[in-house]
Amino acid sequence: MIHPSLWGRGGAERQLLRLAVELQRMGHEVEIFTDDVSDQCYPELRKDLTVNVIPHPLWRLHRSLGWQAMSSMISREPTGNKQVSRLDKVMKKMLLRQYYAKELPLMLNLGKSIPKGFDLINNHNFPSEWAAFIAKRNLKIPIVWMCNGPPTWFLSKTRSKISTLYWPLFEVFDRTAVDYIDEIVTLSHALARDVKKAYDRPASLVRTGVDAEFFHEADGESFRRTHGLEKSFVLLHVGNIGQVRRNVDSIKILEYLCHRYDNVKLVLDGYGSPMQINELTSLAQKLGLKNNLVIQHTRADRELAQVYAACDVFIYPSHAPWSLAVTEAMAAAKPVIVPKKCGISEILQSGVNGIVIDHAKPEEIAKQVELLMNKPKLRKKLGENAYEYVKNNLSWKKYAKNMESIFEQTISNFKRNL
Repeated sequence: MIHPSLWGRGGAERQLLRLAVELQRMGHEVEIFTDDVSDQCYPELRKDLTVNVIPHPLWRLHRSLGWQAMSSMISREPTGNKQVSRLDKVMKKMLLRQYYAKELPLMLNLGKSIPKGFDLINNHNFPSEWAAFIAKRNLKIPIVWMCNGPPTWFLSKTRSKISTLYWPLFEVFDRTAVDYIDEIVTLSHALARDVKKAYDRPASLVRTGVDAEFFHEADGESFRRTHGLEKSFVLLHVGNIGQVRRNVDSIKILEYLCHRYDNVKLVLDGYGSPMQINELTSLAQKLGLKNNLVIQHTRADRELAQVYAACDVFIYPSHAPWSLAVTEAMAAAKPVIVPKKCGISEILQSGVNGIVIDHAKPEEIAKQVELLMNKPKLRKKLGENAYEYVKNNLSWKKYAKNMESIFEQTISNFKRNL
């Protein structure tokens, strides 16, 4: 199994590690290859897995040249009225966000470092397909790509001047690598459409799992007490902070509701850089919502389960092609509100086990939250139905069994075509 850096407690990392754990329980031999591992990345899942860390081929040179210090200097944030210079911005893009310098040599080296003895390569997040391509050429074994999304350059409508110069080269290389992939798997039909748009190839659909009973049995009272939420109506948005997660929209939802109610609070739970957190905190303060917002990053599943249990409604304004966080909220028997363009909406029947809205405008989501605030029986019904759905349809064991079937069929087809 190949994955880029296992750096945090994200949904993709959990998905990869849980699949590896379940495959081992089923009797398979699994090894993970990555370029870096953070201590925070699910140590409880990694403890029984073989994780091979293959660092950047110029890692020692990187350290000896002091690039980390230069990176820190270039990445400094504006202070007061001083702005980052244009040269700093250009250098940051050219040196630190440039695929030639980082991802390409990382993935090529990773692919070359995988030894013989495996029956199949299962790569996950972009750009792991580049490593899988190199590994297949060396090992002569098939590839199954668990695609959580094609590269952004295939889907974005606008490009910067720098990206216009080098993205076409990576598009060609990426398509070449994907041509060598035997089977592509996605979590949603929305993701499958993105794959079709990017590579003109179909994708198999396999839904991911969730620990239904674990999240369902948690108690959120201690979390509510700790944060003074005993008498509040609590909204929750879980996911690493960033533009794609639309955390700002969640704050706008909070603003809409706070104009009408005195007891509404919002919890944003996920990793974010100091700059990102400061931006959200400043926005909340500007809107007069500083005391209505809690921003945190839980680092253990038991704590996260308590956060889900503490909320009244889970909101997810993002158009992400899937969301493990939504399924976890459903497992906690919480009503969830998502936009139709979010891939997770495919498992929701609006008004039965969740609420799906046509557009992700904050006001529209806020109006649905308001509806649930005033209808506690509906909240309870949606939450109970959500839990029943994930309990009966989504599990890590089922996810692994479905992936195992695809692996076996891919190996069989590959041998037949030799």
